[in-house]
Amino acid sequence: MALESIGTLTPLIPLSRPGAASATSNTPGGGFGQVLQGVLAENQQAGAAADQAIQALATGQAQDLHGVSLAVQRADLSFRLILELRNRLSEAFQEVSRMQV
Repeated sequence: MALESIGTLTPLIPLSRPGAASATSNTPGGGFGQVLQGVLAENQQAGAAADQAIQALATGQAQDLHGVSLAVQRADLSFRLILELRNRLSEAFQEVSRMQV
């Protein structure tokens, strides 16, 4: 691998904390719901970007296998985050339903 090819890598996009801006809003229905909607929207965007990258690679429009792999991994991590959120919420609901009142 030549050192010149390293210079062509694109920098990583810094991640922002989910709900950092919405944590201070006092709107009804905000807070956790807005954070969850934001995460779901980011997941949809990551999935669409991965689909576009795969399609571009398959049709020969893109030659950057690294970029396609990165887009697919972003979509995978985003999906795993949502899956883990679902599992945690399910566990919390089950724990609350087991409480005696």
